[in-house]
Amino acid sequence: MVLFFVSNLFGQDTVAINQPNIAVKWAPTGLVLGSFSIQAEYNFGGKSSLTAKIGLPANTHHSFTYANNDADFSMKATSFLAGYRTYLSKKHLHGWYYEPYFKYVHQTGEGTETGMLNNRPATFSFTNDYNGVGVGVQLGTQFLIGKHFVIDLFLLGPEINSATNSFKAMEVSSTMPWTYHDARETENNIRNFIDQFPFIRKRTNIFVDSENKRVSADFKGALPGIRTGVSIGFAF
Repeated sequence: MVLFFVSNLFGQDTVAINQPNIAVKWAPTGLVLGSFSIQAEYNFGGKSSLTAKIGLPANTHHSFTYANNDADFSMKATSFLAGYRTYLSKKHLHGWYYEPYFKYVHQTGEGTETGMLNNRPATFSFTNDYNGVGVGVQLGTQFLIGKHFVIDLFLLGPEINSATNSFKAMEVSSTMPWTYHDARETENNIRNFIDQFPFIRKRTNIFVDSENKRVSADFKGALPGIRTGVSIGFAF
């Protein structure tokens, strides 16, 4: 009887020891925003985990409409996220969860566009710089396939950020200062471009520098967002 009891305890400890408590994951959706994202999760042995994500810059290319022409952008981002995850399932590292988190993102972009300005050909160079610090709550579900392969689905993560963004457009095809009509048309073009983004269009300050052929649009304030995506990895 004593031998059976000791053997049973040893078997339970072996199962607990063999359970994976650490997961390392990669989020391919981060590449869309110019970030190679590596995530880690450390489970305390129950329903709670600490999570962290580091995003390293990785160039990605997108096309936006500016002044009725395609503007090609190259973007890259650095990010960090830390969260505290609680699973609703009794299964280890498996099932639905909620995860309050803190995040930081710094994203930069550069682009060019060739079109018309005041009925003459003009080429513009663009730069964009975004910084944001925010908090949110991630709702998602995680699967363990076999004992070690992990699929983590970030289904819905409402968040609020304190953000700054600076967008600049500069004409590089002419050495002459802008005329009054050049400046007005450039200002209208950048206003129409900013209007594509619903939460910042009414709170962006626009400044036109005719002498240096440059226009800037600066935003500072609260910015809501949604975190969603998927990561895959290995638990051990």
